[in-house]
Amino acid sequence: MPADIYFYERTKGRTNGRYRFLSNFYKAMMIIDNKEYATVEHYFQSVKHAGTELEEKIRLASTPLKAKELAWTSELPPDWPEIKEDVMLTALRAKFGRHSRLGAKILATGNDCLHEDSPTDMYWGVKGLDRSGKLLMIVRDELREVQ
Repeated sequence: MPADIYFYERTKGRTNGRYRFLSNFYKAMMIIDNKEYATVEHYFQSVKHAGTELEEKIRLASTPLKAKELAWTSELPPDWPEIKEDVMLTALRAKFGRHSRLGAKILATGNDCLHEDSPTDMYWGVKGLDRSGKLLMIVRDELREVQ
């Protein structure tokens, strides 16, 4: 029977740090559309402001938290609710596809259930819809298929 694996950008409570690599804040340089992004969070937040001056500021932010904070300063695109999971999948595929070590680590989670242990996020986190963990499991399954 699959176990539950909890991860988050901080290592508190049931997230002992072993699975921090699953976090969107984990530093793993990736290239998407010929641009470098330091983390999944940098990409995800910058896409919210594609084609604006803010996009580049977010992409180059010094930390993933700073990228997130910059993105909060402006309105979301009207189609964001429809595209946000595709944007996240693009980033996760880039992260785990580019870094073979990270790909091996997510594959090593086997069939365990992955959960983002966010204390507040009702969409991405385990206390809500748990979409972050579900999308990571999709990427894990895709990686498994190409092995």
